Amino acid sequence: MALRQSGASSNTGLQHKGIMNRSVRTNVAFCSFLCVLTFAVLWGVLGNDFLNYDDFQYVTGNRHITSGLSIENVVWAFTSGYAANWHPVTWLSHMVDVEMFGMNPQGHHLMNLIFHCANACLLFLLLNKITGSAWRSVVVASLFAIHPLHVESVAWVAERKDVLSTFFALLTLLMYASYVQQSSRWRYLALCGCFTLGLMGKPMLVTLPFVLLLLDYWPLRRFVPWSSETADEQSRQAGSKLPLSRLVIEKLPLFALATLSSCITLFAQKGALHPLDVTPLSFRIGNAVTAYLRYLGKTVWPSDLAVLYPLPPSIPLLHSVSSAILLLLISYGAAALSRRRPYVLVGWLWFLGTLVPVIGIVQVGLQSMADRYTYFPLIGIFIAVVWGVADLAGHRPSWRIPLALVTAGVLTAYSAVSWSYERCWENSTALFSHAIAVTSDNYYAHYMLGKALYSDNMLQDALLQYSSAQQLNPRFVDAYVNRGIVYAKQGKPEDAIKDFSAALLINPGSQYAHYNIAVALQAQGRVDEAMVHYREVLRRDPDNAGAHYNLGNALMGLKRWDEALCHFSEAVRLKPESATARQNLEMCLKQKANK
Repeated sequence: MALRQSGASSNTGLQHKGIMNRSVRTNVAFCSFLCVLTFAVLWGVLGNDFLNYDDFQYVTGNRHITSGLSIENVVWAFTSGYAANWHPVTWLSHMVDVEMFGMNPQGHHLMNLIFHCANACLLFLLLNKITGSAWRSVVVASLFAIHPLHVESVAWVAERKDVLSTFFALLTLLMYASYVQQSSRWRYLALCGCFTLGLMGKPMLVTLPFVLLLLDYWPLRRFVPWSSETADEQSRQAGSKLPLSRLVIEKLPLFALATLSSCITLFAQKGALHPLDVTPLSFRIGNAVTAYLRYLGKTVWPSDLAVLYPLPPSIPLLHSVSSAILLLLISYGAAALSRRRPYVLVGWLWFLGTLVPVIGIVQVGLQSMADRYTYFPLIGIFIAVVWGVADLAGHRPSWRIPLALVTAGVLTAYSAVSWSYERCWENSTALFSHAIAVTSDNYYAHYMLGKALYSDNMLQDALLQYSSAQQLNPRFVDAYVNRGIVYAKQGKPEDAIKDFSAALLINPGSQYAHYNIAVALQAQGRVDEAMVHYREVLRRDPDNAGAHYNLGNALMGLKRWDEALCHFSEAVRLKPESATARQNLEMCLKQKANK
């Protein structure tokens, strides 16, 4: 009897091992497919250049990044609110890129693509683990991998924060699934650690604890009172049926981390937030509800995608009200289906909720919406659609082959659109030319195209773009300043000073205008006037290396050696790679010694 029991136990063990091996093979096969699919569609990003939009702040013009990993730079990453964000993990990832690839854009783009590929695999592993539906999970992950709305987050180096934070978000969800399966202190600490890293990658993840509650509802079934009519025995046994209050208390440390991250983010963004007198609350709400529907529209039919969708001058009340009503109707429908189709409500609330931090109620930036904001939220829509369609087909065997063909067709169509749109991200000129072509009254796209053309020394073309930006927004200071820079380079100093002065009339505190009018005045020999503007720049930005250097030159010309030495020393400290600053510092020291 004992031998027979041992044999039975051995057979059970072998069966379990066989099931485990099949599961591993399935995961490896589907993850391999996702990697091949992702690289096949988006490999073109490896040939893209850095962009003049945010890449300068995040990589090419950021001395803390371009100098790579160091103690000073790591401290800066954790203590700086630069670029109106606190995301030290994102800064560290860019520093690591520089250590590995230098300033070769191909390596930086490769890391974005690798993270995106990893995210597709993690999403599949997560959904397969918590639902046991491998085919549905791989379709959701495939849509995530190749959807055109996600091209922006992959093709734009500065959007490393999207792919990086989502990587840690998906790890957080996987850790949570493991914790639910077998609770332990260490698993919970790992969960908190992944969530913390995600928040330090991009604080948009503050809504993730709510996503965990959604997963408690479906598919983990930890508090839903499943009835015998709507769930099988296995489903009823899977849920621990904890009270909702207990599940919320369980996540209090995560809510605390999210609250802390929100406070830090609001502090970091205080200079970038639009005040209510500039963007009224009624306008923000109207834009938010219409943006939700625009996101849904572009999810289904991804046309006229652009790096920047400008804020409209106004939103008709009818549009806002009708959009709000439609959102309420969809929400009501999802709630009505929740008993028989809980994934519809979970997916819909995932989409609605995770977009809240960036939907525009707290307005930062010039955009009315942005493709990159959908990177994590769209997972909810994909889940709702894929599970819903699969359940409908499950009751109709004759639908299965046509459904498989339609799924393949949709993936192929989205892949083709993504492959084509990715080409628009090749460089700044291509990107903003495309944005101007598919949007209207996009003054900032004209401005950025002007900057790209100026970098290519196409001065007259740049002048036209800056003028277009100024005409579309007569109070846009940077358009005047950059047009003035073009005039100065064309040998038209009076026109340049006129534009710089116009910019200062609009915004007397513009450092950019003060700096450039100082350069123009200094070139005309009007040194005393120039120094006034340089000092104003340094009053507002004491770490402006260019202003220190130019003011040092002006003071050295006036033989004010001590003052000149102070400014040259600061210029060298702030920009140690500047050979001319070092040379002028040495020259000033010699002149002072010989006076």
